[in-house]
Amino acid sequence: MTKQKYTLFRPSAPEFSQGAGKMGIDEKEYMDQAINAYKRGETIDFSDYIHKMQWQYFYDNTKGLEGSVELMGPIPKGWPVDDKMHIKVLNTPVYKNLIKILTKKDQFPFLGIKRDANSLDKHFLLTYGSPREHERECIMQVLERLKVLEQSLYSRPNVNTELQKHVDLDYVFPIRNNDVKYRNIEGTNKVLDKKYLYNPDKTMTALYEAAKRTHCWAVLDVFPFNDNLNGIPTEKFLWPVFLGIPFIYIGSQHQRDVLRSWGFEPNDSFRADIRSTVEQMMWLRSIFDDKDLAQEWQDSQGLLIMKNRRALDRLPELIKNNPV
Repeated sequence: MTKQKYTLFRPSAPEFSQGAGKMGIDEKEYMDQAINAYKRGETIDFSDYIHKMQWQYFYDNTKGLEGSVELMGPIPKGWPVDDKMHIKVLNTPVYKNLIKILTKKDQFPFLGIKRDANSLDKHFLLTYGSPREHERECIMQVLERLKVLEQSLYSRPNVNTELQKHVDLDYVFPIRNNDVKYRNIEGTNKVLDKKYLYNPDKTMTALYEAAKRTHCWAVLDVFPFNDNLNGIPTEKFLWPVFLGIPFIYIGSQHQRDVLRSWGFEPNDSFRADIRSTVEQMMWLRSIFDDKDLAQEWQDSQGLLIMKNRRALDRLPELIKNNPV
């Protein structure tokens, strides 16, 4: 039996549903290719997130037929599943990156035993590199407009004209943010290529040094707050847990559910929308700006930091034997 790979959300693939209530023509034709391959007995590998509308269409057109599907994340509760469809859930990006970083314990000693708040001069550490997407861009533009990241270390790509069309902040601000500038985590405007961004050996050193100065890591995951995707956490949450830095998590409901199923909890509770995330970060900033409160907050995170670190050590076996 052969396997066919279908990548749904990369730039080279047809655009996925943007909430218009129906699939586009190119998108439907692309899904039809996957349906026909499934009917021929081939294993279908959806090697990226799948939209609820896409999954419903695939289910409706394969219902009752024996076959195999591989997914990058579990099917959320309430989505239809056929008993004759054999589903295997993979999370290769997290697994591969986790195996790599766990070999670097000696190179990057754990920072979470006891943290001195007086040595921390940055509120948050946040990475947003590539690829671009309008969900993360919306959040970043709000955080920048409200100056939430004014005393933080963060990276962000430039915004191209096509992406900006999808960044609608009218419900928050009456004026669009058209002054978006590239930043890298090293604090320069040099545009770092993908060979750097996707090479943990190069990025980990910069992140490790930044983490030593930072009160809290803000994990901005892909497609945050898009609850219409079968969200799975990416490798982005691994870094603060591995290094022992308190973190907050900005992601979809399904991503949050999977994190909990793996045994992870952020150091301040999950939030479900942009406004509550901004309020959360502003609240934490007020704590970090008070030396006594900042130290008390860091001291209170020790047990959870260690719990999350133990969960990280167990995660390779958990993903391998029970991916969801």
